[in-house]
Amino acid sequence: MKKPTVFMYSGQGSQYYHMTRELYEQNPRFRLWMEHCDDIASPVLGKSLLETIFDPRVKKSDSFDSLADSNAALLCVEYSLTRLVQEMGYQADFLLGYSLGEITAAVVAEVFSLELGLTFAVEFARLLEKQTPRSSMLAVVSPLELLRTRASLFAKCWVTGTNFDGNFVVSGRVGDMEELQRVLERENILCQRLPVNYGVHTELIDPVKEQCLRLLGTLSFSPPQIPLISSVSTGRVDAMSAERIWSAMRMPVEFFQTVEKMLAQGDAVFIDLGPSATLATFVKYILPPNSHSTQISTINRFGNDLKTMKEFQAQTACL
Repeated sequence: MKKPTVFMYSGQGSQYYHMTRELYEQNPRFRLWMEHCDDIASPVLGKSLLETIFDPRVKKSDSFDSLADSNAALLCVEYSLTRLVQEMGYQADFLLGYSLGEITAAVVAEVFSLELGLTFAVEFARLLEKQTPRSSMLAVVSPLELLRTRASLFAKCWVTGTNFDGNFVVSGRVGDMEELQRVLERENILCQRLPVNYGVHTELIDPVKEQCLRLLGTLSFSPPQIPLISSVSTGRVDAMSAERIWSAMRMPVEFFQTVEKMLAQGDAVFIDLGPSATLATFVKYILPPNSHSTQISTINRFGNDLKTMKEFQAQTACL
């Protein structure tokens, strides 16, 4: 029996300047899809998205933290990677989104168009930038038990994502997060600041809820053509709504629990279509020993896009 294939889409924190540059320069089909996305995104942003992603004045290591730009960039990169692998013959049985990745998944599932998805991603970012306080987000490499045994450490922040039992994400106001980072580093608990400057998945974004729902109210939602799995509700989404999309941006991401629930239904092939192989890494640590499920990435942060795409094809050919 064929294992179901799950396309996965990562969210804020997985972006970086010059992502997919080699693929864009050397794969004509990927370039075609990225230029198609740029044609749609540029009028919304008021500038070329491709010129922003591939700006020669910035280094790959510079923080890509302009929310409107990075939201659009992530959606376009993930969408273009999806179209590329679909043209290579890969089809999804399920689409799994993480935070902003739920918007990409909805576009791929034809719930709404790429243009509407991009418009929402950019306008939502602008609402956050104008009306919510600056915040900070930390990825913490530690067992989830730390949240219980050292609860006082995290009293001034919110747990915004549980990725696997050894990695979670917390967010809060800038000063509180800077203090938390200092304490964690002093105690040799590995943590990393993510390029996200607004309080998604926390009550800090509640001031824009009504405006966000009004913005979403202008969208027309179609039934998903490919089944959607939400990493907020941890289950299948049969009908999209404004409230569901708001929840995807506002509520904590339960990726660990979502994947475990999927695995309880049987083995699967998890394909990461984000730019950093983030979700494939998470799944790797979630899979139990001797699992017959597989996680595969298409590209990653280390460049050599053509090489990693060939490795992706070789891995899938062996399944």
